[in-house]
This record gives sequence, structure tokens and C-alpha cells, in this order.
Amino acid sequence: MKQKIKSTNSEDDTYINLKEKDLGEEVKFSISKDAFKGPFTCHGKKTVLANKKLSFNGIEHSYSVWRCKACKKEYLDSDEGKKLERLWIFKGLMEDKLITMERNMNYDGKTYFFRFPKEMSSNFHKGDTVDIKLLTPSGTRLLIEVKGNGKK
Repeated sequence: MKQKIKSTNSEDDTYINLKEKDLGEEVKFSISKDAFKGPFTCHGKKTVLANKKLSFNGIEHSYSVWRCKACKKEYLDSDEGKKLERLWIFKGLMEDKLITMERNMNYDGKTYFFRFPKEMSSNFHKGDTVDIKLLTPSGTRLLIEVKGNGKK
């Protein structure tokens, strides 16, 4: 493991190479379940909540960011990040700029199904669930999300 980390010495902004053997022992840490929720710390102070708007094709989306008073850098917490990601997916749908693939539909005598290509399904595991959202009442347009169950 070779990583470059910035020196904590403010007078010396050089980068040093950190190797796994330099650590000397196994390092354990835990991440709090609220680690990605604001407020965040920047320049030694807590960030403040600010509202922003994003619009495209007449659709307006309001969201919140955590802004540093000193450098004006903005941080998204995990909840707002998920909402913004959904908006970008929606925007891609509206502009028809999504990666698409065509698969044959199969029928086994009881139900219709299709197979995911192996390049796409390499991170799928037995027991994963699939969340299917109908985009049209007829069910001919679907949004599919594979949700892992945490087991490998």
C-alpha cells in the first residue's frame, strides 16, 4: 500500500510516502453511523447550513449544503447526496443520456425474466434483493436497483 499524505507541518508542504510496513502494527478504527451527517468541521470550525437551488428543464430542486464560513467550501451530507444523485438520474432519463443495453426476454413457462451480463453482475450476491420502480403504468418502463444484503 503506497499512499501520499500531506505533512502536518505547515512550514513543510512536502509529500511523504507511507508504506504499510511503516505503520508497524494493525490499525483498527470504527466509523460512526452519523459520520456523514453535518455539521462538518472545516478550518477548525463547524460548517453552517445553507440552501441552494438547482434547475433544469423548468424543474427546480432545493437542497441543503454545509458551508465553511472561512473558505466557502460546501459539503453534502449523505442524505442530501442521495437526493442529488436521484435528481441526476432523473435528469439523465429526461435527456436520454443514460448507458443502455438491450437484453433478450426469456420465458420459462411461468414467468418472464432476463439475465444481467456478467460484467455488470460481478458484485451481485445470492440473497441480494431487487427494488423495481414502475416508470409507466403499463410496466414497460422500469427502474431497477439491486440492493445488497451485506453478505458475500
